[in-house]
This record gives sequence, C-alpha cells and structure tokens, in this order.
Amino acid sequence: MKPVKLYPKVAVDLFTEQLKWSLWFFSFVTIAHIIGLVIVSINDARIQEFFVFSSYSVAIFLLVCGIISAYGFMGQFVQQGITRKDLYIGTVLAVFALALAVTLIPLVITGIEYLISSVSPLPINRDTDTVFDLSSGWLLATSTFFLNVTTYYLVGWLIGVGYYRFSWIIGFGFIAIAIAALSLNSFFWVNNSVVPWIPYNSVGASIALSIGGSLVLIAVLLLFIRMLTRRIVIKL
Repeated sequence: MKPVKLYPKVAVDLFTEQLKWSLWFFSFVTIAHIIGLVIVSINDARIQEFFVFSSYSVAIFLLVCGIISAYGFMGQFVQQGITRKDLYIGTVLAVFALALAVTLIPLVITGIEYLISSVSPLPINRDTDTVFDLSSGWLLATSTFFLNVTTYYLVGWLIGVGYYRFSWIIGFGFIAIAIAALSLNSFFWVNNSVVPWIPYNSVGASIALSIGGSLVLIAVLLLFIRMLTRRIVIKL
C-alpha cells in the first residue's frame, strides 16, 4: 500500500490561512489608497494606480508571511505526522498559489479604478516609469509582480528556516544572504539595488534576461531551503 501524500493538505491549509491574512492586508492598503486619492485630489496632484501603489507593500507582506511559515507552521504540521518532504512540497505549492492571489487582487482593484475613472476621472498617475506599470503591458506587469512577490516570500522563508535551525547568531548570516538575494532581485527588475556593489541594470534592454534571472534566483532559493529543511530538527 502506497503511503498517503499529505502535501495537498499542507498546501490548502497554508494557502487558506495566509489568504485570510492577505484579505485583511489588502483591506488596509485599499483604505490607505482611497485616503491618498482624497488627499491628492484636494491638493490637485496625482497618486499611483493601485497596482503600482501596492507593489512594494505586498512584497514586504509576503516576506513576513515567509518568515512566519517557518516558525508558525513547520512544527505544527510535523507534529501532525506530516513528513518534511510533504511539508516542503505543500509549502512550495502554497507559495505559488498565494503569490498568484496577491497578484490578481490588486489587478482586479486596479481594473475597478479604470472603470470608475471612465465615468468620473480619478487623480491617478498612469505614467509611473516602473516595471509594475500596467501601461507598459498587462502581461509583463503581472508576470513581474508575480515573480517579485514570490521571491520575497522565499527570502522570508529562508530567513525563518535559518533562524529556526541555527538560532539567532548564525541566523544573522541568513539576513546577509537575504539582502544579497533581494538586491539581485532589484538588479533584475527595479533598476536599483539595496547593496552598492550590485551594478545598475537597464531592465528594458532585455526582459528575457530579467525573467530568466528571476527564475534562476527562485530555483536557487527553493533548492537552498530544501537542503536546510530535509533533516531539520523540529522544536516541540
């Protein structure tokens, strides 16, 4: 008799729980955006469309979700008899599902903004000069958003696993790895870097290289996390 694969349960449970957090998060970001619209309209200025407005805060939110996934869920799932392999696979599936959800939610809200602006003009700046700008192409912008938030979640997961396995002293080393990974991600997409030794890159010159580099970075992060969690000792 083949052993039952429990990674679908992990994926569904983790995705469902963190999606609930996401809905609360987006409710606050939406309120902040509405307040921003009111303020700029009074001052005769403009604000970024919601898709761009939320992009960086969503990335940080996913970073936090990744950290919590190591501390808040790993021990809980293993205590329920789920193997480390099933836990890893289920978490990976949940990561991609959550990244897709938090990409589609701001896209829908931005679509609603477009509909409202067709009836009553909104003080929205659609010329933002950023890779998340929908005017540069919806498919490119959404793909970029998805890859970016996925990377941030994985970096957060890596930090959480590093601290969980090695405690806080060695855990500082994982902060350095995280900064390097996020700086490399910025090099691919944002045309700037957190760390000064990463050179300037013109993303528009080669979108294919940016996407390819981002995919390679995601694959490396997934491999590194798998190596760390394969025989990790669970704290009861």
